[in-house]
Amino acid sequence: NFYLEHCPLDQPVKVRVSYQKLLKLYVLNALHHKPPKAMAKRNLFRSLKNTKFFQQTTLDWVEAGLQVCRQGYNMLNLLIHRKNLNYLHLDYNMNLKPIKTLTTKERKKSRFGNAFHLCREILRLTKLIVDAHVQFRLGNVDAFQLADGLQYMFAHVGQLTGMYRYKYKLMKQIRMCKDLKHLIYSRFNTGPVGKGPGVGFWAPGWRVWLFFMRGIVPLLERWLGNLLARQFEGRNSKGVAKTVTKQRVESHFDLELRAAVMHDILDMMPESIKQNRAKTILQHLSEAWRCWKANIPWKVPGMPAAIENIILRYIKSKSDWWTSVAHYNRERIRRGATVDKAVVRKNLGRLTRLYLKAEQERQNGYLKDGPYISSEEAVAIYTSTVHWLESRKFSPIPFPPLSYKHDTKLLVLALEKLKEAYSVHGRLNQSQREELALVEQAYDNPHECLSRIKRLLLTQRAFKEAGIEFFDTYDKLIPCYDIEPVEKITDAYLDQFLHYEGDKRSLLPNWIKPADSEPPPLLVYKWCQGINNLTDVWDTNDGECVVMMETVLSRVYEKIDLTLLNRLLRLILDHNLADYITAKNNTTLTFKDMSHVNAYGFIRGLQFSSFIFQYYGLVLDLLILGLQRASELAGPPQIPNGFLQYRDQATETRHPIRFYTRYVDRIHILFRFSADESRDLIQRYLSVQPDPNNENVIGYNNKRCWPRDCRMRLIKHDVNLGRAVFWNVKNSLPRSLTTIEWDETFVSVYSKDNPQLLFSMNGFEVRILPRIRTQSGEQYSLKDGVWNLTQESTKERTAQAFLRVSDQGIQDFNNRIRQVLMSSGSATFSKIINKWNTALIGLMTYYREAVVHTNELLDSLVKAENKVQTRVKIGLNSKMPSRFPPAVFYSPKELGGLGMLSMGFVLIPQSDLRWSKQTDSGGISHFRSGMSHEEDQLIPNLYRYLQPWEAEFLDSARVWSEYAMKRKEATASNRRLTLEDLESSWDRGIPRINTLFQKDRHTLAYDKGWRVRTHFQQFHRLRANPFWWTNQRHDGKLWQLNNYRVDVISALGGVEGILEHSLFKGTAFPTWEGLFWEKASGFEESMKYKKLTNAQRSGLNQIPNRRFTMWWSPTINRANVYVGFQVQLDLTGVFMHGKIPTLKISLIQIFRAHLWQKIHESVVMDLCQVFDQELEALQIETVQKETIHPRKSYKMNSSDRKSTRLNSSH
Repeated sequence: NFYLEHCPLDQPVKVRVSYQKLLKLYVLNALHHKPPKAMAKRNLFRSLKNTKFFQQTTLDWVEAGLQVCRQGYNMLNLLIHRKNLNYLHLDYNMNLKPIKTLTTKERKKSRFGNAFHLCREILRLTKLIVDAHVQFRLGNVDAFQLADGLQYMFAHVGQLTGMYRYKYKLMKQIRMCKDLKHLIYSRFNTGPVGKGPGVGFWAPGWRVWLFFMRGIVPLLERWLGNLLARQFEGRNSKGVAKTVTKQRVESHFDLELRAAVMHDILDMMPESIKQNRAKTILQHLSEAWRCWKANIPWKVPGMPAAIENIILRYIKSKSDWWTSVAHYNRERIRRGATVDKAVVRKNLGRLTRLYLKAEQERQNGYLKDGPYISSEEAVAIYTSTVHWLESRKFSPIPFPPLSYKHDTKLLVLALEKLKEAYSVHGRLNQSQREELALVEQAYDNPHECLSRIKRLLLTQRAFKEAGIEFFDTYDKLIPCYDIEPVEKITDAYLDQFLHYEGDKRSLLPNWIKPADSEPPPLLVYKWCQGINNLTDVWDTNDGECVVMMETVLSRVYEKIDLTLLNRLLRLILDHNLADYITAKNNTTLTFKDMSHVNAYGFIRGLQFSSFIFQYYGLVLDLLILGLQRASELAGPPQIPNGFLQYRDQATETRHPIRFYTRYVDRIHILFRFSADESRDLIQRYLSVQPDPNNENVIGYNNKRCWPRDCRMRLIKHDVNLGRAVFWNVKNSLPRSLTTIEWDETFVSVYSKDNPQLLFSMNGFEVRILPRIRTQSGEQYSLKDGVWNLTQESTKERTAQAFLRVSDQGIQDFNNRIRQVLMSSGSATFSKIINKWNTALIGLMTYYREAVVHTNELLDSLVKAENKVQTRVKIGLNSKMPSRFPPAVFYSPKELGGLGMLSMGFVLIPQSDLRWSKQTDSGGISHFRSGMSHEEDQLIPNLYRYLQPWEAEFLDSARVWSEYAMKRKEATASNRRLTLEDLESSWDRGIPRINTLFQKDRHTLAYDKGWRVRTHFQQFHRLRANPFWWTNQRHDGKLWQLNNYRVDVISALGGVEGILEHSLFKGTAFPTWEGLFWEKASGFEESMKYKKLTNAQRSGLNQIPNRRFTMWWSPTINRANVYVGFQVQLDLTGVFMHGKIPTLKISLIQIFRAHLWQKIHESVVMDLCQVFDQELEALQIETVQKETIHPRKSYKMNSSDRKSTRLNSSH
């Protein structure tokens, strides 16, 4: 009972842990121990002896053991032969082996249950112990060796038998024996004794297994009882009603419903015609249901009214059930419950149908009651647009002339955009192949293509139908349109043309985002700096208020009236183009067997939608801003203002709306009111919507993700002001065009009672805290995720913007990872890891410093990284950490790893949860580690290799001004800029300086509106795009991960350290450089494009996985695993520890055709030859090669057979 004492502190950790575990168990048993009840003592043997049926004899224990093994063997054999499995052989060590390669049928027949296998494994343990005793009795080993062997056996049951596979609870006993082993070794192997065999303390381990045997008896009784009963009486199949499992719920309901309907109908019929009518009625039923799903009216002439009513009733109840199941499942998917892939796919189809049914109803409603916009509203909108365009001196965009000088460039850009979609696709369907062929053809003879495009723009007004599908992000569905290829090319050209011409005529003013000049994070940064640079913006001494309103134009796409759109477009475009565009929106949409004509609303999946919508949005902006304020924001048409800039201070302060920006359909408005203006607005609002009980505070949206003292304080005045501002903006938008909903709006008020301004923009949650409002002028925060906002005139820091990732951003990332895991059923490991890498780089390069202060996101990242690794481990049928050291995942592909990027090895700051929810200064009391590993290697964190946005922006300003100076100098001295001049700033700036020097820069200069085009890509490409916010050809590459690789390699112990885990030593390569097959072999590549069955294709997918498993096999198939039954592969000397099917297949494949044996023989031959050559030196007379037993090479315990004999010459 060593473990009842204190553990010596100088012991290694594993020993101390073992002490602790044993003590814990001891304490637990002591607590549960009840004093024994008093009972009359009865002795079973004496009682039996007194009867005349029993006699007694003595038997040696070893004899008894041999009997048990013999009888056990017979018993198992009886069972095997009873099932007629004469192709399975049970040897005396209780190994069950097939004697030939089994067919699938034989395999299935020869599967045994846990009862049989557990018995077999227990007998195997018994046999091992009995064998040891037999060896001792035969005098082959002495008592010390016997004791040592027993001790080893009891301590290594997990390796010597596979018991744990059939009763996993056994792991408890295995663990306990391991603890005892640590304890005994640590006490025994001290001082002069040292490490090594001979620790003969077998009793403690023996106790554990003895008690286990006692405890397992009732279980085995039950299991074997059931097994035998089933053997002799057959399965009791009729007794049990089949349960309705999840899988059968749907079909079950359906069958019941149909049966009920048939019953109703047959009841009404006379006997004579029952039989031959039932089938017809069932056909009518399914036909009616198909019609309901496709939204087609179902009418069968001449059907009796009564039967028709019953069928309609059936359809009604079935459709209710169908719809409610769809909604219920979607709710589960949205909530993030674990859902089957098939369920998700089915649900997507159902929702698409439900959406299209509703959409058809909406379209019919419009055709019946429309248009919804009154003529007064339409005229007012039209005239205001006319006035605006006049004041901007806008000249309309003409029809592209036949010989337009930028034609080829625009066409090349359009074609490249279309081709881009297919860069990664392996296999294409018919229409995709057709589209690629058309694109290639257009490249070959552009003039023909351009004349076709212009002809179609002029004449084509009827179009082929467009397919509609939805892309499921689990959170929302994004409609994705599939347009016919010829039309697509026409649209893509028109898109490039409109954006280019519109940009040349500066049609879209500075507040319309996304602009090509700035990635979204830069937009957020500019917005923060802009607010901070307004005149006296943080001054609240006279009761002034700053109000920031963010909202979404609700249902703006669906409510676009095509007639109005056509009229508005004719103001800026040639009438032919306007007609083409509206006709294109007025086309048929199809999904499977459903189709309808889109007469109302806007199709976002057309190539040119981005331009059209940004212009339409401009019209709505004018309604919100009013023409005068809009002109002041935009500046005079000859020299328009920059974003967030004014001509002078007077213009800036003339009107409460100080800033306005619209990012596609999200708008942000910044107001600044004096005390009088705000009081006036609130009174106007309350006179229309009085609030006697102060209920306005209820349901006022707030930013819950910040601690409580950082949220907006819901003071009555501020809440009323927020509601009033919302009401004011809402009234300026006619309901028939769009509206803004309170639920999708957040209005933050900065006033004397509210010291900070909160808003979220493009996925960043921002909280601006001005210097003058910090408590007692406390110091600035110097943390990572904080931007310093400076006053341009004085260059002093006057405020700070604190960043977080918005909840929506976190949700999107989680859903993306769910998608990766769900779609990676049979994908290769490297594909899964590549998807993870892309998702991670997309997230980290976009949010950068905001991530560090979003603990929820850090948690998600750790969980996601674990899940992705688990997916790979499951592919290898083991999740044991010691088999998968970090090297396997994180080492680069050139060394055979998976090249995974990591964000999981972070310390997540934790503070007292109760207070940190309330205050920001709750203080971090401790850190909790994200991922860790027993080898304690810390993998570098991706975040550290990305420059924070703030640094990036400041750097960019510096680099570009430097560039302007150098350029000026170069022009002055009449020379060209060289690479040496720009070496230091080549990879810096936003966009990167090197984008000025790429080879197709002249063409790219005509690519206007590319950022908004990328945003609209989601509506015609069914694929997640992690880099939706940037484009490497325009912005340059905004991240550099070369150092990351270097650091990962050194963290894993350098190249040699990594290769230690792999088969490298066995390849006999002199150096590791150029060792790796980055590309798959030609065979796989050529097979990819052939027609294959699904099984063949998934088999093909496994080839790279097998290569990976083989390469890391020394680690994955290591001996020092916690538990793994050791098996020797047939005909080879390879030992497998545990079941790793992929590796087993590879090894068998490699050593097929008796290769192991042949290698052994050739080694012997080589030896003989060497000896022959060295006869003199070694003083050998003759070298004789003995006949080698065929099994010698892999019989690990046969040392008695020699392969060569040397006779000495003395």
